[in-house]
Amino acid sequence: MRILVATNFSPRSQRAVRRAGILAGQRGGDVILIHVVDGTRPREVARDLREAQRMAVEQIAVVPELFRVASRPLVVAGCPPDAILDAATAHAADLIVVGAPHRGAARDSGWTVRSLIRAAPCPVLVVGRSAAGPYTGIVVPVDFSDASARALRSAAVLADDAHVTVVHAFEALGKAKLSAFGMPRAHIDGYVESWRSSFAEEVETFLDADGLAGREWSRRVEEGPPDEVIVRLAARRPSELLVMGTHARAGIRKALLGSVTEDVLAAGGMDVLVVPPPRSGVGLGSGPSAHASAGRAERPALRVVTA
Repeated sequence: MRILVATNFSPRSQRAVRRAGILAGQRGGDVILIHVVDGTRPREVARDLREAQRMAVEQIAVVPELFRVASRPLVVAGCPPDAILDAATAHAADLIVVGAPHRGAARDSGWTVRSLIRAAPCPVLVVGRSAAGPYTGIVVPVDFSDASARALRSAAVLADDAHVTVVHAFEALGKAKLSAFGMPRAHIDGYVESWRSSFAEEVETFLDADGLAGREWSRRVEEGPPDEVIVRLAARRPSELLVMGTHARAGIRKALLGSVTEDVLAAGGMDVLVVPPPRSGVGLGSGPSAHASAGRAERPALRVVTA
């Protein structure tokens, strides 16, 4: 595994560097530590490049998680998101690791979680918490799409001794109307549970289609909008990793993904691994999907998404 980790030498990026070292140590991978100098005056940029090179070498030397990992600095000039994406492609990175920004910070500068997620050629891990060791748990929201299948395969690659929880968020159609018509609470609860049971069966079918049903993973089927369910889980399980897949199209799904990622990180919750559609076989678990939709229950389309 080749990991490209971005650093600006701040405490937030230090967390990302430490996490990159832990993952590289687990996977027998190597780390490229990238720092981007953003400037317009040639003399100042040249000076900053020299200073950043020195600091990057020092950071590699003092981070304990990198002591037994093949690591090298990469200091370049340019716009941070563009330079990181170019480096990820040029060096065939399997994973980009970045520190979580302050909530609302640098939204207009382009140095944001969304700007990397939107065009990354490989998964992007956004680190918001201090890295004390390997992840103890991984949470994967699924919506039965190819994006969810990629997220599950990436979780399987990273799991090792971590416990994986597969989560599906659902909304029972017509529940509000039943309440408005004065249906007894017990009947409404039973109606919701019938939806929950149906989706629980579909989760098993989905896992089985990708050859993952036999794993000792937990399954959770929770009622509520996906973004709310994800943020609630992140608040309850802050030491774990959240893995989400993106869809191969722009628009509201990517906007929602960025929003959910930022909400999770701002709440002090999990680190977030975002898995994009595969590009030339690059990335974690990027092999062809074994997912098949045959045999799934027929039901109206729901507003249920991974992110």
